[in-house]
Amino acid sequence: MPLFRKPSQTAGVLLLFGLVSGLGGCSDDTPTAAPPAPSVTVAGIQSKEIRQSVDFVGQIAAVDQVGLIARVSGFLEKQHVKDGAVVEQGDLIFQIEKQQYEAALQKAKADLASAKAAAALKAADEKRDKDLFEKGHVSEAAYEATRAQKEQADASVLAAEAALSQAELDLSYTDIKAPFPGQIGKATFSVGEVVGPSTGALATLIRLAPVYVNFSVSEAQYLNALKSHGIDPADLAPEETPDLSLLLPNGDRFDEKGEIVFIDNKVDPQTGTISFRGQFDNAANKLLAGTYVTVTIEAPVETKSLVVPQAAIQRDQRGSFVLAVNAQDTVEQRYVELGEQVDGDFVVEDGLQEGERVIVQGLQKVRPGVPVKAVPADAKAE
Repeated sequence: MPLFRKPSQTAGVLLLFGLVSGLGGCSDDTPTAAPPAPSVTVAGIQSKEIRQSVDFVGQIAAVDQVGLIARVSGFLEKQHVKDGAVVEQGDLIFQIEKQQYEAALQKAKADLASAKAAAALKAADEKRDKDLFEKGHVSEAAYEATRAQKEQADASVLAAEAALSQAELDLSYTDIKAPFPGQIGKATFSVGEVVGPSTGALATLIRLAPVYVNFSVSEAQYLNALKSHGIDPADLAPEETPDLSLLLPNGDRFDEKGEIVFIDNKVDPQTGTISFRGQFDNAANKLLAGTYVTVTIEAPVETKSLVVPQAAIQRDQRGSFVLAVNAQDTVEQRYVELGEQVDGDFVVEDGLQEGERVIVQGLQKVRPGVPVKAVPADAKAE
């Protein structure tokens, strides 16, 4: 074995060590560049003039609703309007057969004429006997008997007049008319059936406008309303009560404002609530009795409140929170106490101050403590 390697082998080894040493000397100690801060859209917390409101479940009720009942018995002779027709006050709706009541009226007139004739005869007898009594030709007892007969005849005239009035009234009851303007419902009897006071309503008449809306308010809400709005239950002047608005079952907002016209004087012991009643003009007859609606009570005046966009609100087990961007453009988690929702915003009761910025877009890209690039929402819209 040779003591020395061949020159070519030695050079190759030295070259290999040189390459390895050179690679080691070429390592880069420059740190990797940090990724850019994520861009998020922010909105500023600001004050707005807001009319405070609270919602309740209510039901529409007719101001006037009556079952049309026959006040005399007889065959239902005619229905003058169709089911569902809109009628005016005094319009003829049903007619009961008149013949027997016309005959009763004629008899009452004849009875009255007979009673008046008898009374006239007794009056003549009384006048004659009075003259004879004063001259001493008849006894006082005979004269008193004649006078009593005259008074009895006068009473018979009064009774006959009353019977005539009743006969006229009964005849008028054969025409069943609308006591107020409204819409007639479905008739419950057909022409030709016997109807009367005990057979039930022939149909229901409902006034279409205005309408009531009935709803209930808890004791606490009632006391708060008295305190904050100064509502006096004994003086429900429109200018002193909050406005009412309605949300219809299809989600549309009713296009009229209403007013409170009644507050009950007691608390329902079963529910702990107080009955309220509002009234709406219902000019287009859009509200029908029995419809369930959402009743919104609005405060009489607007108040300035802080609001936060709905898009910024998140929730966890602890409650509602937002991700705010501080002056150093770093994300902070803020738990907030929210009030009512007004359009696309929530009233902020606690947790934020005016002028602070909250993230409304890009929430999924950030977490508390991370720096961000904040872009105002109005600037992004532009």
